[in-house]
Amino acid sequence: MQEDIHFYGVYALARAAGIDPETAKTIAYASQFVDDAIDDETIILASQKAILPTITSHKPIDYENAIPGDQWRVWIPFHFLPGNDPGSTTFIEKMVCRKDSDPSRRMIRQALDPSNSALWPHLIGIAAHVYADTFSHFGFVGIAHPWNKVKGDSIETSEEHSPTILEYIQNKFEDFKMRFAGGFAEMIPVGHGSVASYPDRPYLKWRFQYECGNHAEEDMDRDNVVHFRDGCRGLYCFFQDFSRIYLDGRELCDHRAWEDVMEQVDWILRREAPLEERIRTWKEAISSGQFCDVTEVDCEISYDPAYWKPCAIGEAFPEKCDPHRFFMAAWFHRNYVLQELLPEIGLLL
Repeated sequence: MQEDIHFYGVYALARAAGIDPETAKTIAYASQFVDDAIDDETIILASQKAILPTITSHKPIDYENAIPGDQWRVWIPFHFLPGNDPGSTTFIEKMVCRKDSDPSRRMIRQALDPSNSALWPHLIGIAAHVYADTFSHFGFVGIAHPWNKVKGDSIETSEEHSPTILEYIQNKFEDFKMRFAGGFAEMIPVGHGSVASYPDRPYLKWRFQYECGNHAEEDMDRDNVVHFRDGCRGLYCFFQDFSRIYLDGRELCDHRAWEDVMEQVDWILRREAPLEERIRTWKEAISSGQFCDVTEVDCEISYDPAYWKPCAIGEAFPEKCDPHRFFMAAWFHRNYVLQELLPEIGLLL
């Protein structure tokens, strides 16, 4: 998924679930910042104390994508949570990300555990990102493996889409192949690089075939709207559960039932447009009261990728600033996934 869902969709759903504007904004920032926390430079404060950032993503062509240890520390816990499908018979099949999987629901329950409240609401935003990605990244695995390879000539988009958007997507795909897939994605088959951003476009209906594996000869039909809508409902329920236990962030008088916002969510997801226009659609829906009683924060909601960069950490009370709290929550989440969750289900020693 992209910024339209990870930030604006998350914010809208958190507000609809009864969470106050400032808390919803922090959750949304944490959710999107999972894709943007790529800086690992140690921050030395005037006091000589240091802050060690927790990396939660890499650029698509970053050489660190090729490092097995980094794949485990970054892609597995933050973007391609293993699904451990009960029908899987091999290790790699169990490692494949699955939509709304049992491990992802365990992760959600862990994030909601009151014993972790010191990390709220940043931990909630991180968990929201990981959970949402299971509805777009399913079928791919977060380590370099032939499983992720796709037959290049098998990728097709539905003719139901407008000629304009089909041309736009094709141009984006060709550009991606020229920059990355011609060598890098084939040598380092991590995640869904072989199908570019097709899984991340909410409106897209498409199909592909794997190069190898049990389903190599089958067409994998994807209707992203269906899967994204399921993901949005899952996020809404997650935020509703959080609003019940996080009294500081609850808006008792402002809560919308899923049935009241479902059609609006579906309409936004079906909007065939580039990312910037999809973002504008979410912002207009939020500011016009489609998800909540409108406040000043709702009208001005906007994501700035520099706002939580490590360089934004102030000298005064740095432990209370959002970037530091995000790094602490990300560190906790990564350790939980790698040291508790995956060992419990037999996927990591």
